[in-house]
Parts: sequence; C-alpha cells; structure tokens
Amino acid sequence: MKTAAGRTTAVLCVLAAAGLMLATAGTASAQAPVTVTEVSTFSDTFTGKLDCQDEDYAITASGTTVMHFTYFEDTGAFHFHLIDHGRATAVPVDGTGPSYTSNFFDFDLENITAVKHGELLVEEDTDLFRTVAHGSDGSRAFFYFHAHFTMNANGDTTAQLEMDRLVCA
Repeated sequence: MKTAAGRTTAVLCVLAAAGLMLATAGTASAQAPVTVTEVSTFSDTFTGKLDCQDEDYAITASGTTVMHFTYFEDTGAFHFHLIDHGRATAVPVDGTGPSYTSNFFDFDLENITAVKHGELLVEEDTDLFRTVAHGSDGSRAFFYFHAHFTMNANGDTTAQLEMDRLVCA
C-alpha cells in the first residue's frame, strides 16, 4: 500500500535523475557517485474493498519506507530502490463481516543508463508487492504481484513479465 506522497516523491526522484543523466551523458570524468538514502514512516487511512470481500472496509496502514538512489555521473547510470513494509488493519464499515490484520511488503527497483550520447535511456524495472491478511473469523487472504520489464539500447522491450496471485481461504 503506497501513499500518494511516497509514490510522488519516488517519481520525482526518478525524473530528476533521468534529467541529470541526459544533461551529463557525455561527461567522461571519474567522479564519486551521488547517493541519497531517505528513511521515513507513513500512516494512511482510507475506505475501500478487499479482494476477498464484497463490502467496504475502513483500512489503516502504517509502516516504513526506505528510498535509496545512486547516480554515476561519469557513466550516466542511475539505480533506484524504494521499499515499503508495514502493517494494515481493515474493519468493515457496516460492522458486519470479519476484520483483518495484515503485513505487507512493497518493492520498486529501477536501473537506468543513458546510451547513444544521452539520446536513449536503457531501463530495467522490477515491482513486487506481497501481503498476507488474517481475518477475525479464521479466514486468510494472500496477494502477490510481480512485474518486470527491460528496455535495450535500441528502445525495444526485451523482457516483460506481469503476474498476480490471489488466494482467499
């Protein structure tokens, strides 16, 4: 469960780094990489549906986010990691049905390199999300999402994967 602010910060970091890569792609000096690591906590409350239930739930999520990026000015390479992990509770809005508690893990990894004198970005992107929810009635819900793609120096997508798994028990 990503917060809008956390995802916005991550996207802005990626876009800023991509701009830096294009501006300095021709630089050939060996410089120390630019690294930034930011650790923060988050908390969010919202109403929504759960995958294994039909009713609306009041959902509260909290956890920790670690954002790290490394930019190599001499090669134009950029590595970005965003990891969220936390806990969530879900209570039925109308008071009927089971309540749920869950643990979740969310991971975003991006590797981007400027090639052809900065005219093209080569990219590899992996997203992973996993959660297990335990219901007050003994039920369980497991959700797993994994997506990956790779784009080569010709601008062609050379690998693409997307899979979801949902188990309601």
